[in-house]
Amino acid sequence: MRFLVFISFCLIILASDVYACPGCAGSMDNPKDSMLVWILVGFIALTYIPFYILYRTIIKNRHLSEQVEADEIK
Repeated sequence: MRFLVFISFCLIILASDVYACPGCAGSMDNPKDSMLVWILVGFIALTYIPFYILYRTIIKNRHLSEQVEADEIK
């Protein structure tokens, strides 16, 4: 439970950093945009990886209440 709260808190904090689409950072012809690939990598990491962790946690614990009830009966 603490892990989910921590992940949710991190997503709220980091959401303010990824408002804009990284493709909007500039055009491909501008030499100042040499960091565009790293901006895209950061955007993907900050959006997809935390949601994958949440998805994996939900799938892993989808039968948790049934398991707790079974442990209480024993």
